[in-house]
This record gives sequence, C-alpha cells and structure tokens, in this order.
Amino acid sequence: MERNLPPLIRDVPVAGLRGLLADLGAPAYRGDQLAGWLYARDAEAWDGMTDLPADLRDLLAARWDLDGLAVLERQVSQDGTRKHLFSLRDGHAIESVTIPMEHHLTFCLSSQVGCAMACSFCATARGGLVRNLGAGEIVEQVLWLRRDAAREIVPGCSERAFNLVFMGMGEPLDNFDALAQAIDTFTSPAGLGMSPRRITVSTSGHAAGLRRLLDLPQAVGLTVSVNGTDPDLRRRLMPVPGRTPLPEVLDLAQEYARRRQRRVTIAYVLIDAVNDGDAEAAALAKLVRGRPFKVNLIPMNRIDERFGPPDASRLLGFQDVLRRAGVEAYIRISGGDDIAAACGQLREKHASKGR
Repeated sequence: MERNLPPLIRDVPVAGLRGLLADLGAPAYRGDQLAGWLYARDAEAWDGMTDLPADLRDLLAARWDLDGLAVLERQVSQDGTRKHLFSLRDGHAIESVTIPMEHHLTFCLSSQVGCAMACSFCATARGGLVRNLGAGEIVEQVLWLRRDAAREIVPGCSERAFNLVFMGMGEPLDNFDALAQAIDTFTSPAGLGMSPRRITVSTSGHAAGLRRLLDLPQAVGLTVSVNGTDPDLRRRLMPVPGRTPLPEVLDLAQEYARRRQRRVTIAYVLIDAVNDGDAEAAALAKLVRGRPFKVNLIPMNRIDERFGPPDASRLLGFQDVLRRAGVEAYIRISGGDDIAAACGQLREKHASKGR
C-alpha cells in the first residue's frame, strides 16, 4: 500500500477500540459507541456518528480512513447472483459475490489480491499474488454487500440472514492474521454478532494455516479443495512447490472436525478427461470414507479453452461411485457463470490508478 495512506479504522480490532479512544483522551465508552457506528449502524461518514462529540469525530477523521473500498462495477446474473468489483485505496481491485439461497444470502469474500496457489483451473491465480488484504478490507466487503442486499431484497431472502464463505480471490489461510481478525469482528457482539457456524473458510490445503486454524477460538466451517488424489495429477493442477501431501492435509482436516464437532467439506472440481474418471472417484472414496467429511462435486467453470466441465452423465457417474462406496457426495452448481462470478472465475481486473 502507499505509505501516505492513513490507516483504516476497521483494521483496529473491535476489542481495541476502547483503548484507542482512551489514548485520544476520550472516555473508554466512546469506543463502544464507535464500534456501534462501524458495524451495527454501518456509518458511511464520520459526520454521521452523531453521538460522538464533533471534535472527536474530527480527530478520528484526521487520523483514520473510514472507507477502504469503492464500487467500480456491479453485475447481476440471470440467476440473481450479484458480483461487485471493488477498487482498493492503492488502485488494486478485488471481486466479491452475493449468492441468493432459498432463505438467506451467501456472501463470497476475497482474502487477497490475486493468489499464490497457482491452481491451473482458477482465474484468480493467473496474475499471481499481488498482496494480502487487511482485516478492514475483508470486513468492509461484508458491509458493502449487506448494504446492497438491503436495497434490493431477493424474494424469500432477508438482508439480515446471510452466511459468509471465504471462497473468493486468494487463499484465506495464506493471510491468516487478517482472516482471524476479520472472523473475530464478524462474531464479536460489538461487531456483527454472527454465529461462527455461519462462516466457512475454504483452503486449497494450506497445512500451516490449518494447524493455526485448529486453535482459532471460533468454530467456523472448513472446506478443503482436493481436486485430485494422484500426487502427480495434484501437482499438475495445483503446482505450488512444497505443497503438503494430501493424506497429511486430510489428517489435519479430520482433527479439525474432531475438535469442532462438525463435518468438513471436501470440494472436488471436476475437469473433463482430467480428473473425472471412475478410478479417480474410487481413489477419492478410499481417502475420505469413514472420516467426518462430505464431498461437494463442482463442475469446472470454464476460464479458457484448456479445461472444461464433464458432461452430466460423467458427473453423475462420479457421484455414483462415491455413494456406492458409502461416501456422502453432492453436486454443486455454481451460480453467476454468465457474469464470471462462479467458482474459480474471480480475478483482479479494471484496477484503477488510485483514489
């Protein structure tokens, strides 16, 4: 980030706001009022925080930025999925997605600008990792998507009922400190007050991050992307040097499920003629059978001509092999394909030159 940018106020942990205000010479309870404006009331301007003294608002405005994101573009899919392209203060850009479900909304969040995991079937990895997002930039995505939902309610859904999934741009566990702070803000009573059970972190198998996630105070959901059981195929699809062997990753996921007393989801992106054969399905079943896992099968969303999704019969055949082996397996179709908002299609684009 540019060095002359003020810090973001939402980068301050919720629990640190009382101390921050006390350091500025204000009573500590002003920190509670500030937290209310930042999260429950979602203030969009310092002047709107009317129960804070004017001189305190001026002092905060001089030292801290309230906004870290600006909307560059908003697209709506024919299936109701909504994608936002956000400009960051340094001119980079990220994308976030609102997915309408039957009775709630799911907000798909980015954790990095770009990604270092180099998955060959994912658009985000094309430009590599640019930088991590700060906790405030992660949290602010939710605030923007919540505002948008309040303006345009999807029939049957409530803007107050939403789940969060870290399945946007980036590997969340590669940015663990910001991820953990954002989750704390989402679940803190002084933040958004969410149940951890409504938050899911997805990983490509970041073993070091999984070990840290085991000790996270909040029992969030976990999804682990597998996409191939054969080591050579896995290296070809997810070619990060030094990637942890899959059995070790699954052992960590199993320990997470044991400690949290909730199942882990195994995500498997099916790619035509690459990883969709019966032998691969049988190998996957052997790895996950008997563990506290369920499997989501995701037909690949096309990003170029190299890879594509299997046909419906192959998709159902793969699922059938898993189910006959006693593995709980579901087919998940991503929404928003027509606006490049589906799984694996998000990427940095239209980056501005700053604000």
